[in-house]
Amino acid sequence: MGGLIICNLTGEQGDKLDFAELQPEYRVGQEALFAALDQGGIEAVVVRSRGDDPEAHLCLRQLAARWPWVIRIQQTMDATARYQAEGGDVADASLPYNADASRVEYIIERTRPMIARLRNPALEALFAELGELPPLPEQLSGLNQMIDEQANESTASVAPLFRGCMPYLKQLMELLNNPLFGSSRHLFSINEAVRVVGLRTLRDLGIMAHIINTFPQPEGWSSFSFEQLLSRNLVCAHLSERIAHSVGSDRIALSAALAAGLLHDFGMRVLVRLDQQRYFRVMEKAAALKQPVYAVEKLDYKLTHGELGASMLRRWGVSPRIVRAVLYHHVPKAAGDNTFTTLTAAHVADAMLPPLFNAMECPLGGRLSLSYLDAIGEMDRVSVWERLANDHGKQLQAHW
Repeated sequence: MGGLIICNLTGEQGDKLDFAELQPEYRVGQEALFAALDQGGIEAVVVRSRGDDPEAHLCLRQLAARWPWVIRIQQTMDATARYQAEGGDVADASLPYNADASRVEYIIERTRPMIARLRNPALEALFAELGELPPLPEQLSGLNQMIDEQANESTASVAPLFRGCMPYLKQLMELLNNPLFGSSRHLFSINEAVRVVGLRTLRDLGIMAHIINTFPQPEGWSSFSFEQLLSRNLVCAHLSERIAHSVGSDRIALSAALAAGLLHDFGMRVLVRLDQQRYFRVMEKAAALKQPVYAVEKLDYKLTHGELGASMLRRWGVSPRIVRAVLYHHVPKAAGDNTFTTLTAAHVADAMLPPLFNAMECPLGGRLSLSYLDAIGEMDRVSVWERLANDHGKQLQAHW
């Protein structure tokens, strides 16, 4: 168990919290916070701010980039509801200023097992084999800055961010105009795309474009098509979003659900690129045992494609709620939730869509966890979600 720092960005220390066991250190200002983090031994940070302060979100993003395994908690005073909700983009939890010590302790206890799974020795060994993880394109940092500054999406101009990077922009526009992404019209410019899909979805599609470029289908791989995998990702994204909409999720949560559905299984791409023969054997074994591929991945690699993808996303500083959904999308009960979350949307969408076709007829998709849905009180919605999934499944199968 590491230490806890409570840092106030407003220029004053603020109230101290009464913890049962933790002995937090108090800091004022980002410079003092980062200096303390450089010393090591810190498990969690609470960043306090006042009002809708974009600098606080920038601080949390920088913290995520430099210390991805530190648990990040945002605590705000006099902020709008929108700003607090947007905290889920940059922090593991967003709390009001009057939250007590027990709430902070609960967040740390809840997040600690997730961080441990993202850092298990098998993952560390695999990343050593992969080599240096290619960083996300700098254009995504520019989009994040516009998000944090609450830019007006109807007038935002993002085209300058993409000057001089035509291959990346071309891949992004291909995603936006893919018929399975669901845009009502063909998009001809990146500025037009912002007005149609919004900054967050554009950013998350930008992450997917980076993944496609970094981990293309290797020559000689024919067990399943990366293009068909992408098609399923796009349909899963919109189904996940509709599932979140069916429970009344806000705009920011809808965007997170779409992103989780889009990114939930890109770890399979990485495992194939790493050693296609080994992954072929994993698929063969899964087919012979009639077990889902993630279960056999765990036996062979000591990790799953969900854990690998989530660990990569955490290292990239992606929204913790998306990371969590990708990590647990096959084993949602392990998350310990008691209510609907982004994870629920991604899990249900993946489990209810038709599985990806593959040469061995290996179960590549997930299995719906009814016990999980019962535990979070959502069994009554299953029939509604099945109807939504049926519509999207027909669309996917027609495209295949």
